[in-house]
Amino acid sequence: MHLLTDPLQYPFMQQALIGTIAVAILTAVVGTFVILRRLAFIGEGLAHGSLAGLAIGYLLDWNLYIAGNIYTIGLALFIGVLHEKTKVSLDTAIGILFSTSMALGVALISSLKFYSTNLTGYLFGSVLSIGSFDLLIIVSSTLLILLILTLFYKEFVYYAFDPEMAEVTGLPRARLHYAMLAIIAVTVVVASQTVGIILVTALLTIPAASAFQWTHSLKKLVLLAIFFGLLSAIVGLYLSYYLNVASGASIALTAAIIFLISFLFSTKRVGLRRSLGRVKLSEKG
Repeated sequence: MHLLTDPLQYPFMQQALIGTIAVAILTAVVGTFVILRRLAFIGEGLAHGSLAGLAIGYLLDWNLYIAGNIYTIGLALFIGVLHEKTKVSLDTAIGILFSTSMALGVALISSLKFYSTNLTGYLFGSVLSIGSFDLLIIVSSTLLILLILTLFYKEFVYYAFDPEMAEVTGLPRARLHYAMLAIIAVTVVVASQTVGIILVTALLTIPAASAFQWTHSLKKLVLLAIFFGLLSAIVGLYLSYYLNVASGASIALTAAIIFLISFLFSTKRVGLRRSLGRVKLSEKG
């Protein structure tokens, strides 16, 4: 029991745990819609593209969360506009802008003679360095996004399952699309200090993908995604503390192990194996 309670005697570990729980819930809920709309690539693109926003924020001596959010929301909306107004597909628009934005970030960072560990923490994840102001932004952003998704739950569900039919029934499909892009952008930046922009897609997709192995009911899917996200984040946080490894890597690897277990032992796959076994037995008979 002391293995669980001993680390919590330190204030930085308490803040890290609260921040990790908030990020896990946020990424699990948003990740469910990402999986349903097949937007995993845009999550990856925004995560890497946010590097330029973090670099600009560092150069201007702004709070990296604020700078990253402003830049990444703008990048997400620009991707949507490029896709809507030109003849390029969504994944092509993502590829163009995320590579350009990441190149800009690399250029800005490489121009610096040295940079603080804060910027490194956003790259690779440093949940143990979450400060009081960072925690305030993480929790408030999580509550705001969850409130938006709750208030417009039916609209976003309709958009996620069938955007064309949603538009036919009178729902503002374009607004919902841009709103979802903005939500993903904020989620990516908020989660970046926990797992790093390199691995943020892991929390955004793997818990929801693990939940998909067990159910296709949307409510159960969201709840399972939250459970798997929390399990990944908390176990990964303690592994990071005791093994002295990057928090992003330990959380992402824990999530991957949960997905592997779900893939191998879900009731659907067991049922499939049994049905295949019966087929083989009937063939032998």
